[in-house]
This record gives sequence, C-alpha cells and structure tokens, in this order.
Amino acid sequence: MMRLHPRGAGLAAWGGLRVALRTAWWLLLIMIPTAFATLLLDLFGILGIIASALDPLMGLVRLPGEAALILVTGALVSMYPAIAVMTAVGLSGHQVTVMALMLLLCHNLIVETTVQVRVGSRAWRILLLRIGGAFLVGVLMSRRLGISAPGADTRGVAAALTVPSWDVVAAALRSWVHSMTELSLRVLVIVVVLMVGQRLLEYWGVLRKISDRFAPLVALFGLPPATSFLWIVANTLGLTYGAAVIVEERNAGRVSPREADLLNHHLAISHSLLEDTLLFVAIGVAPLVLIVPRLTFAFLVVWGYRLALRANAYLATVRRA
Repeated sequence: MMRLHPRGAGLAAWGGLRVALRTAWWLLLIMIPTAFATLLLDLFGILGIIASALDPLMGLVRLPGEAALILVTGALVSMYPAIAVMTAVGLSGHQVTVMALMLLLCHNLIVETTVQVRVGSRAWRILLLRIGGAFLVGVLMSRRLGISAPGADTRGVAAALTVPSWDVVAAALRSWVHSMTELSLRVLVIVVVLMVGQRLLEYWGVLRKISDRFAPLVALFGLPPATSFLWIVANTLGLTYGAAVIVEERNAGRVSPREADLLNHHLAISHSLLEDTLLFVAIGVAPLVLIVPRLTFAFLVVWGYRLALRANAYLATVRRA
C-alpha cells in the first residue's frame, strides 16, 4: 500500500492554489467585461432591441413577446436576473416550465462557451447546439404541455434606444460594482476550494475511485470513463465554477481532445443539474420536468455526434482507398 506523506499533500494543495488563482483571474477577465457590456446594453435600451428581433421566434415556442427579453437576459448574463424578469412578466405555470428549460440550455453563453472553447470545442458548434437546442426543446415541450399560441395582443417588445440620466447611470454603476465585488469573491473562494480539493483527492487516490464509480453512468451517455470526474464537477458546480478543474484536466493530458469534445457536447445541453434546477424548483417547476428532457437530449446529441464522427472517419478511409 502506498504511504502518503503530509509534505506531499501540502505540495499538492499549493499546486492547486496556484492553478486556482490563475483560473479565477482568467474567469474574471471574461465575466466582468461581459457583465459591464450587458449593463450598458440594458441602460441604453439595446437589450430590448435584441429581444424585439427575437420576438417572432418566441411565437414558435408559444410564449408572449416579453419572454424574448427573459431569454436574452439569461443568454447574455445568467439565470438569476432572467428569473427576476420572468417573475415580473406573469407567465402561466406551463409557460414558466418551457421558459425554464430554454434558459437551462441557453444561459451565460459568453462565459461558458469561452470555457468550452478553451477545453477544445468549436464556438460556433457549441452556440448552435445550445441556442438551437433551446428552441427545439421549447417547441416540443410547449406542444407537449398543450400551451395555446399567444394572441396578437401579447406579441411585441418595447424596443427603443434611450439615453439614461446621470442619476440612473450612477445608481446602476453602484449596484453593478457591488454585485461584481460579491461575484469576484465567490469565484475566488469556490475555484480555490475546488482546485485545492481536486489536487488533494488526486493525491489521496480518491479521484480515481470516484471516476470508476461513475464510469458506467457516463458510458450510458456515450462519454469516455476519463470524463467521469469532470461530469460530476460540471453537474454539481456548473461550467463556470467547474472551469478550473475542466481546463486543468485537459491541460494535464488526462483527458484527450476527443474526450473533452464529447463531454462538451453533453455539458452544452445538460450541466449544473443541482444548482440550476433548484433555482426553478424554488419558483414551482417540477424537478423531473427540468432534468429528464435535458439528459435525454444530451444522450441523443452525444450518440448522434459519435455516429457522425464514425461516418466521417469511414468516408475519409474510402476516399483514401
């Protein structure tokens, strides 16, 4: 049996801390400018204009025009402000369920897509999968729940450029600085704890046992055994906070580019099964309605992608012959 030395654990923790600080800095360099740009878009009415352009698409998922603003807010920022807008719009119970599923597939696109690109996937493919998947799931679920098409009087989103007063801008900036300070501290703490914990689990040999335990489950979804731990991290902490471990595993070569790409296709559809799901459970949506469609869709996407890769490899072999 291998004997472990306290000094080895200390070195492992120190290595995790250094990686965590680098990753937290990288995340904040993406998140803070994105949040500031979104603040400006909101202050000057540009978010409303973007939502207005999406308004015809919301009719396909049988939601009122105001739902476009919810989707845009979630896609550009996160689900927290999107849920705040959702509660103010006054959707029916079934409409909330459809909107929740769409947001779970299509939220925080800038930050999370950047993470997945760094791991090894192509941005256009991830964006197409998440945005297209959100509308596909929305169309299917709205029909499954029997939601009636909204009337003409519910269509349309107010869209006009505005020039806010200095008082409005100052208040918004104060609120933004406060929220960004909280976010930065949260990112720093979570990423440090996660990365140090990951290094210690690896040093103690626990990480391998966890991966082995979940390997049959990830195999069911068409994912390689090497992605087991990353699947757990992404589904408990999400892509943003789990980025530290995901990027580190990829950089260390413990996950190959193909394995990382397959995992990304699954996580693009289904991640953060714990926290994100509970956000909507808190406003009355049944958890199974939020979990089962995502896992089913992720299952189909990964196996379909694997078949496509196999077909391309076969065609390439035929051409060379």
